[in-house]
Amino acid sequence: MLVSRFRQGLSAGLLMAGLAGLAGASEPAVPGPDLAAREVVRIQLDALSDNDSPTPNAGIEQVWAFAHPDNRAVTGPLPRFKRMLKGPGYGVLINHSRAEITPVGEGDERAVYRVRVVARDGGFYRFRWQLKKASLEAGPAWVTTGVTPGR
Repeated sequence: MLVSRFRQGLSAGLLMAGLAGLAGASEPAVPGPDLAAREVVRIQLDALSDNDSPTPNAGIEQVWAFAHPDNRAVTGPLPRFKRMLKGPGYGVLINHSRAEITPVGEGDERAVYRVRVVARDGGFYRFRWQLKKASLEAGPAWVTTGVTPGR
């Protein structure tokens, strides 16, 4: 009987931990020293591929979270950034079906990737994703300094 109660408690605890993990998965990622440059690009692309999950424009907001402060100054505030990402040149990133990331150059302080996406319309579009390390409160972290419009 004692073993049975222990198993029930353990199962309930594991279930609750699993549900808590799922709830935490909806929180946007933030720049930090543990993320590699390529991971930062992947996080942004994954978020854009399902832009309105868990909330409307959550994907765009995830991209904004990884924008370099200088980039934010040029492309922001956030409502303006949202309009830009939904407009010509970047709109094909919203809810794309697939993305491939190819390194062009990776260094200690800067990284550049060629990104090829398959958009909702089935077309292929190429982007150049540029990142650099920034000194943030959490420590040195990769952030996006620029993305060329799709072609």
